This record gives sequence, structure tokens and C-alpha cells, in this order.
Amino acid sequence: MVASSQVHKVEVLPLVKAYPNLSRKYGEVACIAGLDLDNGKWIRLYPVPFRSLEDKQKFRKYEPIRATVQRRTADRRPESWRVDADSIERTAPVISTARGWEARRPIVEPAIGASMCAIRRAQQEVGTSLGMFRVHDVSDLVIDEVERDPEKSEMAEAWAAQGSLLDAGELWQQREALEQIPFRFQYRYRCSDTACQGHLQSIVDWEIVELFRNVRDQANWKELIRKKWLDQMCGADREAAFIVGNQHQYPDGFLVLGVWWPPRSQQLSLTDAVDP
Repeated sequence: MVASSQVHKVEVLPLVKAYPNLSRKYGEVACIAGLDLDNGKWIRLYPVPFRSLEDKQKFRKYEPIRATVQRRTADRRPESWRVDADSIERTAPVISTARGWEARRPIVEPAIGASMCAIRRAQQEVGTSLGMFRVHDVSDLVIDEVERDPEKSEMAEAWAAQGSLLDAGELWQQREALEQIPFRFQYRYRCSDTACQGHLQSIVDWEIVELFRNVRDQANWKELIRKKWLDQMCGADREAAFIVGNQHQYPDGFLVLGVWWPPRSQQLSLTDAVDP
């Protein structure tokens, strides 16, 4: 349990869930970002040992949750909070995508900002580390092979070997080691800032990794991933917006955490306007 006089509960709508990473301090953990339902502001929850949560706690994106949090003293990003994993509880069903994502739009679309370039400026000025913006032009989904880190592989195996206790310690279960994905997925795009020179950013959404794991045995697996994450999610019939965040060690290094991609409405909102 988190111990602090500043502990409080938050109601959060998770919008993105990053593929887990390995921490010497916390073990295998994931970063969750979403909106504080009390004020509509961005919030980051870390560390979340998602694969170790009880089944009743394992939430999906767009499924409201409640959790106890406190400020992370080692992380100065204004949106970051340390979460007590034991306190996580699901509070409502996943918000529907019916009728053009009608139920999601009033909650999410007010958080859409001007551009990636504007988020970078806000980071330099006030430390902003999370944001969302409509994409002007996505030109490519780049898939590159990367080397596995032997140290992380050892950490993953060590963590898995610890196993987990279920049912009040009556059942011990061997964990599956976290797989290091040997590929990096990146979007190449321009945001709507008139001075934008283009961006190339890695995608860390857990969902693109799971898609890779599902299709990697097929000869055309790269095409299958591009069909989903480029042609469909960023297609002309979608109002694609990227949700981005940085790492506290690299404040200028923003990553694509997830994509908001409802069907394009007949009349675009004012947030589609080009940055002045």
C-alpha cells in the first residue's frame, strides 16, 4: 500500500497501455495513460504490474477504473502519479464504439490539442509530457529490426522464475517471461503545425505488439500490420489522432502511445484547424 499524507483516489479512463518494460526496482511493469474523469486532464499511472494483477483488476482501454495514487518524487512530469496496484478496481464497462464512437467523443475529444509541435513547445515551457492531436499526414509505418538486450532478457527470465502466488498463497504459478520484440514500429508523419518539418516516432502501444505476435508466422506479416495501423487506423475515413508521451529520462523524446481513430464525421471539429 502506498504510504503518504498526499494519497488520494482518482477515477481514470485509460486510453493507452504501453507494452511492459523491465525495471530493476519494480520488476515487469506497464505505463498507463488516460484522462482523469474528475477534471478531464491527462494522467499517467506507473508502475502498473499489469500481467500480475488479479483477473478482476485487469482492465481494458476505455474501461473506467478507480485507484489510489500519490506523486512520484523521482518523476517531475506534471501528469505522473505512482499507483497502488492493489487498489485498482474496474468501475464500469468499456465505453462503446457504437454510432461512430458517440459515447467516447464527449470525454476524449476535449483533450485533443493543436499539434505535436505545440506539445514539444509546451514541454519546453511547462514540462508537458502527455498530449493528443489530430494527424495532418501519415506517410509511412516503418518497421525496423532491432537487437535484443541480453541484460533485459536475463531480467525477464529472473522475474518469470519468481512465479506468482494465487488464491492466498495456495497455488504457485510459473510466469511467462516478457518477450523482447525484435522489431521497432514507427510512424512517419507531419502534424498540422505550419512549420512542421515532420516526425518519426516509435509506437509503444501494447496492441501493436500483440498484433505482431499473432501474425509474425505469416510471410506477409509486415503488410498485415501496415494494413491495420496505417491503412485502417490512419485511413481517409478516420479522424486519426495520436496520443503521445515522453520518458522522464528523455523529456524531448516523445513516443506514440496509442491512436484515437473514430470514423470521420460529416463535419470536422475545430480541433482540425491548422496551428496559427
